[in-house]
Amino acid sequence: MRIFTERAMIDRIRDTVIDANRAQMQDQAFIAELRAWIRFNERSALATRDGLFAACSGNATVPDWLAGALFPIVFTIESETKKYREQMPSTPGVAVFTAASEDPAHWMRTGRAYQRFALQAAALGIKHAFINQPAEVPASRAPLADLLGMPGKRVDLLVRFGYAPDLPFSLRRPTEAVLRA
Repeated sequence: MRIFTERAMIDRIRDTVIDANRAQMQDQAFIAELRAWIRFNERSALATRDGLFAACSGNATVPDWLAGALFPIVFTIESETKKYREQMPSTPGVAVFTAASEDPAHWMRTGRAYQRFALQAAALGIKHAFINQPAEVPASRAPLADLLGMPGKRVDLLVRFGYAPDLPFSLRRPTEAVLRA
């Protein structure tokens, strides 16, 4: 894990996030999957106990029947770009996680490193949010690693962090409900 706190670097990371976000939002399969995972209201969140509850990211909750019509109107490249341009200037730092090798064992280690970061941040009252688009868009990975001074590395997770108001948590199913014996 490396932490970046220099404003100029955070601004360059923001620009990379915005560019990769644009690529993701032009991918209809990505949009369909995202739409399927968003829980637009408390009733849907409670019924499924999974996904991304809209209120957790500061978005308004709406009935499911209205969400389908509103989603393509409010979730646009322009609105997402505006969101990152507004959020990133107040972001004091970005944590970047890479795996030593591209294999499941090292990805698990990277996940555990992130988990330790997230738990310590929570203990300190520090909020964090994924800005993973450059790690999720294959064409963005190598240029991002170069920008961050990590040529040849594969960036697996990007997380912005800082102090922010509390938001609701996404619900999760019990472990027993997702593990198979």
